Amino acid sequence: MKGGIMAFLEVNGIELPCPSVGLEVILSDAVNSGRNANAEVIAEKVGKTNLKYNNLQWMWLTNEEWTKICSVFSEFFVVAKVWNPAKGGFENIKMYPGDRTGQIYWLEKDGVTPKNWTQCKVNIIDCGLIESKFNSNA
Repeated sequence: MKGGIMAFLEVNGIELPCPSVGLEVILSDAVNSGRNANAEVIAEKVGKTNLKYNNLQWMWLTNEEWTKICSVFSEFFVVAKVWNPAKGGFENIKMYPGDRTGQIYWLEKDGVTPKNWTQCKVNIIDCGLIESKFNSNA
C-alpha cells in the first residue's frame, strides 16, 4: 500500500502498476449438464464461481516495470489479491497466468537493452481452489 492507497492488483504480495483501460473481469461457473429423455436440460453448478482477469494490459511500461510484472509469474501458481465483483471486495485467489506479451518500443543507447515497452498483456485465471484449501497447502 503506497501512501495509504491500496494497490488495484497484488501478486504474491507484490504491487503491480494499475492496468490500462480494457480489463475484462470474467466470472465463470463450471456446470455438469446434459439432457433427459424429454430433451430438457438437467444441470448443476460444480464447485465455486471462478474469476478470470482477461486483457490485463499496460499500454506503456519501463523495462523495470515489465520485468517486475513478468518476474512475479516465474512461479506458475500465484496468490493474487484481486477485486471480486460477486463479493464486492478484494480477495486472495490462487491463480495462474496465460502468456505474457509485450512490444519493445524504445531501446537504451546501447541499441540492445529495452528501455520502454508497449501493449504489455497477461491474463490471470482462477485455479478454482477454495481459499481455505490453498492457504493450508501454500
